[in-house]
Amino acid sequence: MVDGSIMKICDLISSLVVLLVLFSSLPNFASDIPLEKIIANVQEMYQRTKDIEADFFQESTVKSLNKTQIAKGKFYFKNPSKLRWDYNDPTKQEIVTDGNTLWMYIADDRQVTVNTFSSVYRSNTSAFFLSGMGDLDRDFDVQLEKPSVHDEEKAFLLRLTPKEQQANIDKLFLLVDRGTFLVLETYFNDFYGNLIRIRFKNMVINQGLSDSMFVFTIPEGVDVVEPPQMFQDR
Repeated sequence: MVDGSIMKICDLISSLVVLLVLFSSLPNFASDIPLEKIIANVQEMYQRTKDIEADFFQESTVKSLNKTQIAKGKFYFKNPSKLRWDYNDPTKQEIVTDGNTLWMYIADDRQVTVNTFSSVYRSNTSAFFLSGMGDLDRDFDVQLEKPSVHDEEKAFLLRLTPKEQQANIDKLFLLVDRGTFLVLETYFNDFYGNLIRIRFKNMVINQGLSDSMFVFTIPEGVDVVEPPQMFQDR
């Protein structure tokens, strides 16, 4: 993962969650269907999805350094608003939220940062969609793009532009399987020109993930960093 502050990392997560809740298949084969129908199917499947488990592979290219960092791990989601990212390589990091509190733990630093979910995701369109209050057609301008030659026969490429300006991205892309509507890949550029690309594999849907997976237990002996508003809210 690209190094940065807790807010930058959480901005990245909130940009991605809208892309990561679409891992469910439709019974019919999709062929030459209108964009409006694709959007409606994506929205419906998000609302029907209870939980998700998947392997993820992330490429983060820092434009100013012309350097690409590779990371991989496990991703978990439970509707609504519960998320867990377990980065296993190249370093161990855990980013967890139960919908109220958000924890970020960096094992090498022996430090966990604790924040409120609402303060991190406030005024973020992607977060509203995640929490069940959002709507693709209402919150985004969605367009069909031409996929690469390699993907053209198997996938739709959707470009999502937030209708309200976001602090972290100006548009994002979904590569959606034509037959199943599974999200094969997602990518976006932030305002600095950095490219984030994530691929998903080995997805398991609606297996009944426990709520306890989305509560982080702070290890003994680590430093705990809490923003000032955390103390004010107590």
